Amino acid sequence: MYTNEEINLIILSSFSEISYAFKKILSEQPDLKNYENFLIKTLSGGVYNKVNSLFHDEGYRGGILKSLEKKGIKCVTIYSDGYPETLKNISAPPVVLYCKGDVSLLKTNCFSIVGSRRTSQKSLADCKKMAGEISSRFTVVSGFADGADSAALEGALAAGGKVISVFANGFDYIYPAINRPLADKIEKCGLIITEYPPEVGPKPYYFPVRNRIIAGLSKGTLVVSADKNSGALITADYAADYGRDVFAFPYSIGAFSGAGCNALIKKGAFLAENILDIFGVYSLDFNTPAQTAPLSEDENAVYVAVKLLGDAFLPEVAETLGKPLYEVRSIICALEIKKKVAALGGNRYSAI
Repeated sequence: MYTNEEINLIILSSFSEISYAFKKILSEQPDLKNYENFLIKTLSGGVYNKVNSLFHDEGYRGGILKSLEKKGIKCVTIYSDGYPETLKNISAPPVVLYCKGDVSLLKTNCFSIVGSRRTSQKSLADCKKMAGEISSRFTVVSGFADGADSAALEGALAAGGKVISVFANGFDYIYPAINRPLADKIEKCGLIITEYPPEVGPKPYYFPVRNRIIAGLSKGTLVVSADKNSGALITADYAADYGRDVFAFPYSIGAFSGAGCNALIKKGAFLAENILDIFGVYSLDFNTPAQTAPLSEDENAVYVAVKLLGDAFLPEVAETLGKPLYEVRSIICALEIKKKVAALGGNRYSAI
């Protein structure tokens, strides 16, 4: 499943003692032949001995991989074919992405939508509408906070689009907990990613660091709401630094949750009143339906299995292909979006 190089990165990333500074060095110069030199420079003697010992312990290595598999987590490392080029080109790209859902979305054309937790109902409604429209051409990327992030994800999913949510913690935690149903839906019909191992809980300083991934994945970033100190502005700054397009909703004078958006527009961000303001930058015609993307190898395998089985029971499809059920669920969702299969109820599907 993983190459030895990928496993080495996954094992190194499992150690909480390894600093962000080390991971930054490793991402810029990912040569594990010299990893011991990097560790010696960044770790104390006692911690180095622990990490170095466990790194070579086959029981520890196997336990980490089995635990990830049991939790339905797939890792995409900076060595993996599935690692997005858009992320490789940023400073300090994540060494390992822990994933739940359809990992093929990492290689699609992405556009991020971010905003404040404190967003007006009108702006939330506009965000959902815009996200649904954007999802006709792009995979919508956002965080997972209440407010604008959740609205963007919900709007895209409601329109049958694809989404990627970037967590600022490991998968053992759903933060905020109220969004657990949304997380379940994204895992089934999209992708959740994080650079943190499963047991790592949310911490305030993880969120701004996480925002570089949101911006790095995306061709452009739309800020739908932001006060002067909003974390959404950090994402916009990353996007600008990476040479990506920045868009912002305009707000009336004195609107608290719009002060940051207006400041972005003053600095040169594209004003986005409607979808044409975004699609026009990319010469996209909103009235012309997007072409359906071709089936991936995994999607084609599931489609053929469903077609051969007829009234196909999802666990039966998974057993036929020798794939985990959670993986087949995400692929089936992608096939539904592409209108290649139809749900019959009772976890059964037929080919169209």
